[in-house]
Amino acid sequence: MAIYEILNRKVDARKDGDACLFNGYLEDYLNLKDGEIETNFKESLEKVLQAEPDIKICVCLHSSVNTTAISNQIIRYKDIFKLNGKPLVIPYILYLEKNGEERAIIISDDKDYGYIYAKGIYYCMTEPSGEFIDCKNELVAIDAKQEIILQVLNQLFTSKAGSIQRNIDCEYFHNYDELKATAITAADVLRQEALQNLPNIEDRTDSIYHYITNWFLLKKVLYVQYMVNKNILYKVHNNNIKKQRNQAKLNSEEIEILSFSEMWRIPMCDDQIQSSESIAV
Repeated sequence: MAIYEILNRKVDARKDGDACLFNGYLEDYLNLKDGEIETNFKESLEKVLQAEPDIKICVCLHSSVNTTAISNQIIRYKDIFKLNGKPLVIPYILYLEKNGEERAIIISDDKDYGYIYAKGIYYCMTEPSGEFIDCKNELVAIDAKQEIILQVLNQLFTSKAGSIQRNIDCEYFHNYDELKATAITAADVLRQEALQNLPNIEDRTDSIYHYITNWFLLKKVLYVQYMVNKNILYKVHNNNIKKQRNQAKLNSEEIEILSFSEMWRIPMCDDQIQSSESIAV
């Protein structure tokens, strides 16, 4: 099944579905959420709509994580097993059908590290046994920068998705080491954010899910991006795939995290404790 058909079947919250928050024409989304969308991103979506009036958008699509890969220790991250349901939330997917072809754009709106998170989402969506395994050549992953969105939209049906993705990769990272350094920094930002925010939150479930899945995306990118690099295989590991795989695992383990239990054990701040006690009384 192609990407447009799969996404078009997702039932959103407006119809009492739990697959996503919104799924429908971009024009309807912009009208419905007017005033709720961040200004720069809204301007980008408006320009997308001008270029492609029939384009659709899926917002906050919930997706499962392939725990089989984790249990096989491809990526060692046991905390992902502790998350129920479909914990991975895909911020935005623009999708379109034109002249019998179907294409989609995954967009992460993280301000500083959107591109690397989008890549992680793509790898999770298109891995073996996944729902989108047959859509690898119909998807491009990007951040929310307006020039990138419009650039990809313009090329979506004239160039192969893989070629578009590789060109964007080169715009962001000159080599794997740069990608790795960025992922490690992004992971540290998450850790600092968690330590700052969690003491102020009584019900931490959603926040903890967010942190764990995002650390997982960073691990996923470091592992897969290393494994698909043929130059590294030949020049660094002398065509020994086992050595490359082992190093890919080590790379993913450089993502420093807070464990599931650690995040629950972080003490609440005094104001939050007092608020909880007031509600109880």
